[in-house]
Order: sequence, then C-alpha cells, then structure tokens
Amino acid sequence: MKIIFNADDFGISPGAVYGILDAYKRGVVKSTTLLANSPAFDLAVDVAKENPGLDIGAHLTLTFGSPLLQGLETLTDDDGRFRKNYTALESGLADVDMEEVERELTAQIEKILAAGLKISHFDTHHSIEPLIYPVQHKLAKKYGVSLRRHEDVSDHGAIKTPDLFATEFYADGVSIETIKKIVQKHVGTNDVVEVMTHPAFIDDILLNISSYVKPRTKELTILTSRELQAYLGQQEVEIISFRDL
Repeated sequence: MKIIFNADDFGISPGAVYGILDAYKRGVVKSTTLLANSPAFDLAVDVAKENPGLDIGAHLTLTFGSPLLQGLETLTDDDGRFRKNYTALESGLADVDMEEVERELTAQIEKILAAGLKISHFDTHHSIEPLIYPVQHKLAKKYGVSLRRHEDVSDHGAIKTPDLFATEFYADGVSIETIKKIVQKHVGTNDVVEVMTHPAFIDDILLNISSYVKPRTKELTILTSRELQAYLGQQEVEIISFRDL
C-alpha cells in the first residue's frame, strides 16, 4: 500500500505552520494544504519556498474567516464572514450561488499561485466537498491537480485521487493504534490511502480561531515518533505525497 499523510490547515497560525514543518522534517507528513485566507499565509509561503520537498495543495474554504472577494452575499453572514461550519453552510445551500462559490475558490487558488507556489491537489476545510463538488471538480480539471477522495462523492472522472480518505486520526482517534488499524486494512494491496492530519504547536492565534487545538500537539508527537516510523518501515508501506499520484 501507499499512504499520504496530509496536514490540513497550513497557515491557520504560526504554530500550525511550524508544527507542519516539524512533521515534514522529522516525521511522515509529505503533503499539506494551505488556507489562502489564513492569518499566517505569508509565513506559510516562506516556509514552503524554503522547503520545496513539502508538497503544497489548496485547502479551499467557505467556512473559515472572511472571503478574499467582496460582495458574496449568498456565502457570508451579516458581518461579511463565512458561515462557521458545514452544518451552517448546508442549511443555507439552497440559496448559495455556485457562481459566487467558483469565483471565491478561484481567487483562493490564484492567491496561492501568485505567491509563487505550485499546487498539486485540492481539499476543503470542514470537508465540504459534497456541497460544492461540481465546482471543485471543474477547478481541478482547469488547474490540472488531484483531489481528496471524499466518501460522499462517487464520480471523480479522470481526476486523480487516492483510493481512500481516512479520517479516523482525529480527536479521540489520535493514536498510533489508529494508524496501525488503517495500515492493517490495506497492507499488501495496491491501495493509496490518505490520512488526514492536523499537527501544530499551540499558539494564541490557534486558541482564538479553532475549536480543535490540544489534539494537534498529540498528532505532532505521534507523526514525528520513532515508534510510528519504525512500524511503517516494517510494513509494506510506501509514504508518498499527492505529487506522486
């Protein structure tokens, strides 16, 4: 089997940027996805340029912070900010203008490209793929990138994706045993499995803007641990990035 450890939320805070960098340099993370509207975007770009082996994707969002574009009335609340989660977006989906979605997501992609980074793949913040997939698929074809495989999306066409997206390594599931169980299901096959991760060092920005904080440091400890790397080395497992699909 092949496994991709992708770190979501690159740029969400300096602590997340440096945590993901640590998980790349000392651990098993080879891919990460960058939030174009994030507080530490510029720092993330600098770190990415200094570490060209770290595979960069776009972490497309309609549920975090504020949009890059103005006047997106169907995507924002009265303060001009995105709705805060999947449920809020889903509840108002009937009124969402998909043209606005496409324009905003294109702006996010173009901001990353304009910063001088190459993008290999797209995924979404808060896993909103099923809500916006036609737009995401269209943009993936336009930019020639791969996509995260979401269980609620059945038709990816010619777009390259892993065979499975594993979300178990999250919150109460953050443990080496969780990763071992994922590997044991697929070892000896030709499956490509993406494991979602969120490694970070905690800082004040992360504490103020994310509800998922403390488990990130535990994730980082595990993803950089000798125990995990030794285990993976003993199995028929190849650690790859989205660039390798």
